[in-house]
Amino acid sequence: MKKNNWQMNWHKQIILKNAKEIIGSGITYLSIALVLLLWRFVLGFEFQWQDVNPLSEPSIFVRSFYSAFTFATLGSLLYLIGLYKGLHDILVKTFGLWEIYNSIKAIIWLLLMYISYTYLVPWLFDTLNAGISILFNVANLFLYLLPPVGGALILSATYYLLKRKLALKS
Repeated sequence: MKKNNWQMNWHKQIILKNAKEIIGSGITYLSIALVLLLWRFVLGFEFQWQDVNPLSEPSIFVRSFYSAFTFATLGSLLYLIGLYKGLHDILVKTFGLWEIYNSIKAIIWLLLMYISYTYLVPWLFDTLNAGISILFNVANLFLYLLPPVGGALILSATYYLLKRKLALKS
């Protein structure tokens, strides 16, 4: 059975539908970050590379996160290679062993969640924090070296936001 175009691309349609709000929010957060960095410059802080870690890993007790993450990564990979279908064909169709089939699937799922908790999620959060840290430090260095450019970026972002709000009101 073929899915229609909306079912296959619903996430793209939602993102495009809300693109103005997404961009406006991004510009708002960017301008706030630039203001804070410029404020640090005005206070006289010297540039120093900093390690920022705004994202923290969820605990093991957030089962819904790990289950969804496992489903979207390792679980879908095993589904695509046909592991579950092969197990079903061998255990259920051939021998009629539903209990063993369900038990093996549960063991595989727990193993996948363990791999996600132990290896994938820490790697993902380390990578995200490293990227955020690099972006923060590059922006901080940029403002430290060229404060008028940072000020101009802040003013232009503020102008864009105010202009957009006034356009939405009328």
